[in-house]
Amino acid sequence: MNTFITLLKREYWESKTSFLWVPLVITGISVFTALLGLIIASTGSIQTAEFGSHDLGNLFKLYDVSVDADVKAFATQSALYSGVYSYYMVLAIVGFFYCLGALYDDRKDKSILFWKSMPVSDSQTVLSKLASVTLVAPFIYWLIIIGTNLLMLIIGTVFAWLSGVDAWSALWANSGFFKVAMYQFAALYMAMLWAIPFVGYLLLISSWTKKVPFLVATVPPVLVIIAEGMIFKTASVATFFGEKMFGVVQALVAPFNTLAREFSQKRAEIEDDLPIFDEFEFLTFGQQFQDTGFWTGLILGAAMIAAAIYIRRFRDEAF
Repeated sequence: MNTFITLLKREYWESKTSFLWVPLVITGISVFTALLGLIIASTGSIQTAEFGSHDLGNLFKLYDVSVDADVKAFATQSALYSGVYSYYMVLAIVGFFYCLGALYDDRKDKSILFWKSMPVSDSQTVLSKLASVTLVAPFIYWLIIIGTNLLMLIIGTVFAWLSGVDAWSALWANSGFFKVAMYQFAALYMAMLWAIPFVGYLLLISSWTKKVPFLVATVPPVLVIIAEGMIFKTASVATFFGEKMFGVVQALVAPFNTLAREFSQKRAEIEDDLPIFDEFEFLTFGQQFQDTGFWTGLILGAAMIAAAIYIRRFRDEAF
């Protein structure tokens, strides 16, 4: 166990820029933008056509006492949840290139010879890289997302003070901070489960190829999809990739869909003729676990990870 933890630490320090500093840069940009908006609004540089006023209570409806509490809650929680999709996109890009180089780079620079001389098995090495991209990196991003949401709420509190309203009742009480954080945590790891086939495939390519892993990983699937369409007039491969990619998106969006349904149901209780939100319906996490495609992807991903371990064990290290 201590060996595996050491391997995880190694992966973290070797990928610290993409695992830690990149999401922190996104946070810095987000906070700077929010502060800039606060400065501009507080100096009266923004005017609204609807109110013709510089009053922040009119500019930012969260602080308007006439706005319904349910509306405020939905707006605040939606902003906290949907405002972090940039982190998800960056994590996907980071994970893609991390997996491609995970088992390729140390063969390329011959450092694999050192690690093979250590009491570390190939299984531990591959699984440490798998855990780094599917467990460690998402957890770090999640912590940074929580910190970013907290900073945004603090900035929103300043807005409330400038508006002369109570920050707790206008903002914090409606934020559902911990609920949103749990939604984001569940969404990240559910998306990682959907992405296991892609992770397994990239690790397999990384352990096998001797040159240009990016091209080896991307060109063959494209050629197979084109060939299948031309020869068999079908799109099974493209459909498989599409279903797994949709699963990732569905996992990330499903909590937002839940927020929308909770809001619409509350409003429907007040307004009998108001339809319950049913557009862009996504499966809940429980329903996703019952999806056969989800389990097929997990099994296929596990098989490719096992193949990556086998290839790494017997691969000729000479380039």
